[in-house]
Amino acid sequence: MELHIRRLRYFMDLLETGYHHALHPDPLPRSLRADRIALGIDVPELDAVPLWSVKRRDGAVAIPFVEFIVTQISRTLEAIADDAGLSGSAAGEDLILARGTLRRVLEQASPGSATAAPDLPRLGDIFLSGEILDEVCGPKGLLQTIAGQCEALLAVESVRPGH
Repeated sequence: MELHIRRLRYFMDLLETGYHHALHPDPLPRSLRADRIALGIDVPELDAVPLWSVKRRDGAVAIPFVEFIVTQISRTLEAIADDAGLSGSAAGEDLILARGTLRRVLEQASPGSATAAPDLPRLGDIFLSGEILDEVCGPKGLLQTIAGQCEALLAVESVRPGH
């Protein structure tokens, strides 16, 4: 489960870094390249996500490969729930709700993409409203909530007999 949580953290950090870079451009944004390589994610295009993230005047933000990133987060949440045997539990329900919110992000990004999200990144200017991105990537957003839930699961997993 630890590997799933590290993978989840990478994609969440990538989405957050792209969002924050679009709001506050920095010529040298935080690089997640070492994390990507360590996790064996062979998609070097993801290293450019922060640099290519932009904000329009109306506050909408385009994060490159957002469909792919959100899909990876959702799939990893599903794998974590399966590995932890959370089906039917309160923690499992929380992860299901989180995946539903992520599907809303995909639907806003590209109608129909929540059911047919790409397995490989697609480059395109898909602008999402600042409000929904703040709900997901903000300081008290969904990604922070998910991170807390997964860290708690990891703590429980580490004290279980046989681990």
